[in-house]
Amino acid sequence: MPDSVLASIDLDRYFRLLDTVITEASSFAFCNCCGDFASAITEHGSVAGVCCEYKTTHDNTAPGTAGNTASCYLADKGKSICRAAINNRDGDAVGYLMAEITTDSSRSANNGAVSEILARVAACLQQEYLLTKELNSMALELTGRYEELNLVYDTQDELVNFSQDDDLLHSIVKNCVIYLDVDIVALVLPRQDKHFYATNRNTHIPDTDELTDKLHTNFYDHLKEANEYIILNDVNSPQHRRMCPDIPYKVLATPVLSANSEVIGMLACLNNTQSTDFFNSGRSVLEVMSRKVSKIILTNYDSLTGLLSSRVFEAILARSLNTTKLTGQPSCLLNIDLDQLKIVNDNFGREAGDAAIRQLGDGIKGKLRASDTIAYLGEGRFGVLVNKCTLSQGITVAESLRKLIEEAELNWKFNSINLSASIGLVLIDPDMLDTDAALESAELARDTAKESGRNRIQIYNHSDKDIMKRKGQMRWVNRIQNALRDERFIIYCQKIQPLKKSDENYHFEILLRMIDEDGNVVAPDNFIAPAEQYHLMTGIDQWLITNTFRLLSEHGAAQTPNEGRVSINLCGQSMVDRGIVDRISKQMHQYGIEPSCICFEVTETAAIRNIDSARHIIKELCSIGCQFSLDDFGTGMSSFSYLKELPVNYLKIDGSFVRKINEDQVARAMVTSINDIGHVMGLKTIAEYVESEAVLRNIEKIGTDYAQGYEIMIPMPLEDYLQIYLKGRNSLQAG
Repeated sequence: MPDSVLASIDLDRYFRLLDTVITEASSFAFCNCCGDFASAITEHGSVAGVCCEYKTTHDNTAPGTAGNTASCYLADKGKSICRAAINNRDGDAVGYLMAEITTDSSRSANNGAVSEILARVAACLQQEYLLTKELNSMALELTGRYEELNLVYDTQDELVNFSQDDDLLHSIVKNCVIYLDVDIVALVLPRQDKHFYATNRNTHIPDTDELTDKLHTNFYDHLKEANEYIILNDVNSPQHRRMCPDIPYKVLATPVLSANSEVIGMLACLNNTQSTDFFNSGRSVLEVMSRKVSKIILTNYDSLTGLLSSRVFEAILARSLNTTKLTGQPSCLLNIDLDQLKIVNDNFGREAGDAAIRQLGDGIKGKLRASDTIAYLGEGRFGVLVNKCTLSQGITVAESLRKLIEEAELNWKFNSINLSASIGLVLIDPDMLDTDAALESAELARDTAKESGRNRIQIYNHSDKDIMKRKGQMRWVNRIQNALRDERFIIYCQKIQPLKKSDENYHFEILLRMIDEDGNVVAPDNFIAPAEQYHLMTGIDQWLITNTFRLLSEHGAAQTPNEGRVSINLCGQSMVDRGIVDRISKQMHQYGIEPSCICFEVTETAAIRNIDSARHIIKELCSIGCQFSLDDFGTGMSSFSYLKELPVNYLKIDGSFVRKINEDQVARAMVTSINDIGHVMGLKTIAEYVESEAVLRNIEKIGTDYAQGYEIMIPMPLEDYLQIYLKGRNSLQAG
C-alpha cells in the first residue's frame, strides 16, 4: 500500500537540489517500496526502467542496515545507478532516492562523491518524512481528542431543577452514541430503578429493554465486584462466552461510582461484530461520561441508599405545599428516625448500620404509592411525603411503616439486628407557613416521640406550635447570640505553607472558636450548622472580619501591599448580602488594612448555590484589591466551567480527597486533576487537611502550590501567632 506521507512530500525540491550539486547525473528518481516512481530532469529517456532493474536485483539487502549510505550499481554500458534508502523509525526502508550517472568521456564520474552527496540529501528527505509522519499522527490524535472534548463539554451535567435529571442522563447516553460512533449505549441505575439507552440511527435492536436487562444481569455484579471497566472485543472468546453468551456484541462497560467509590450503576457501549474494536481511548472517554452520570445522581440522590437527597425532598415538599395552598388538598409529612442505630454501629460496625439503612429504605419505598416520595435525610432518618391524604390516612401509613421497621428481619454476619423507629407526623394543610416550618414541625414531633419512649408516632399539634418552635430555635440562637454579646468567640489561625518559591512573608487562614457558658471551647462543627440554619452566620462573619482587622492593625500586619496573605471565610448567607462589600471596605479604611493582603474564602457549594450574587460580590471585592479562594473544591462535583465565572485566585482542594491520597487512587486522581485544571486556569492550589508527612510528600510531587493542615501547624490563637511573627520579623530587621 503506498505511503500517504511520502506522497505528500514535494520531491521536485530534492530533484532540483540534486541537479545543482551532482552535475554528473543525467536524471533522478524516487522509488517507493510499492514500485511507484517519481522522476525528473531526464536527459536520455526514463530512469524508471533502469531503477526497476536495480530494485529487482538488489532488494535482498537487509532493510535499514546501511542507514542513509548510498551504493552504486553499473546499469549498462556508460551508465550507473546510485541509490540511498529512506528509512522509517524502525530502520526499514520505505523508498529509495536514485541518481543515474553517465560515465562517457564528457562526464568524469566520481561515484564515491556522488554517493556521499546523495546520502546527505536522502538524510534530509528522510528527516522530512519522519517529521511529517509524526505531525500527521499528532494531528490524528488531536482530532480524536477534539471529538472527545466535544463530547465532554457539550454534555450538560448541571441541574437547574431536580426534575431535569432524567433528561440530562438521557442526553449523556445519546451523546455517547453520536460522538463515540457506536451502535448502542445503555445506562443502568438499579438503585434508582432507572435505565436509559440510545442506538445509532443505522442500528435496529428488536428489544432494547431486554438487551438492557441482559447487560444488567451479566455485567453489573461483575462491575460491583471488580470496580473496573470491561472490554470484550472477541465474541468468541472464552471470557465473552462466560460473561454474556446471549449478547452478540462487542462490549465496553464502565462502572458509575458513588462519592465513596461504590458501584451504583453501569454505562456500556455495544458494537456489532463488524464494527471497530474498543480501545483504551474509548474507555477513558466513557469513564469521564460515567463521572458526569455520577455527578447528576449524587446531586439528586443519596449515595448510601439511592433514595432522593434531602435537597430534592425539600423542593418536592415546597411544590406540594404550593399545591395544597391552591387546592386545599392536604398531605402528610413523616420524619422517621431509626432508634438504636448508634448501638448497631457501635456493636457491629458502621457497615452493619449502613446495610440496615439500605434495607429499610427499600422496604419503606416498597410500602408507598408511586405518587408518594421518600428521601434519606442522613443519620438514620428518612423523610416521607404521603401525597394527597388526610391526617387519619397519614397515621395509617405511619403505623404501617413503624410496624415494618419493628418486624424487619435484619441480619449482619449471622447476627440478628432489631430496630424500631420514632416517627414525627405533621399535616401539610393550607395553614402551613412554609417548607421550613413543615420540616421543623416534623422534626419536633419526631424528637418528642424519641423522648417519650421511642418506637412510636407523634403527631404535631398546631396548638403547641409557638412553644415548640421557640424551644427548638432558641436553644442555639440564645447560645450564639449570648456568645456574640459577651465576646465569647476566639479568633484562631492556621498557617498555609508555600511549597514553591513565594514572596509572601506570611499566609494563614482565620478560624473561629466559641467559648460556652462553662468556659469550654466549642468547635465550629457544633455551632456553625445551627447558626446557618437560623440565619446567624452573617452576624458571625461580621464579628470575625471586624476583630480580625483590629488584631492585624494592632500588630502592624497587613499594612503594605502583598506583604502576606490573610484568608477569611465568608458563609453562604454573607455571599447574598449585597451590603457586605461596603462594610468590609469601610473597616479596611478604619483599621488601615491593605486589601491585597486579604483573601476571602467561600466554599464551592455556597458559591455555586448563589452563583449570581457570588460573582457580583467577588468582583466588587476584587476591584478594591482583595483576592478570593474557592474552598472545599471537588465535594460539590460541580463543573470546572464554573471557575470561569468566578474570578478567584486560589483553589482549595477538599481535604476529604487530600487525606486519602496515599491509599486511594481515586482520591489521588481527583487531587491531581483539580491541581492541573487550577494551574491551567492560572490559579494557585492549596491542599488542606495535610495531616502527615507522607501526605505532604505526595502533594509536593503532585505540584500543589500550598499545603495546610496539622502537619504544617496546629491552629493557635491569632494574637499569639502575630506576636511570634512580629518577633521573627524584628529579629530579621535587627540582624
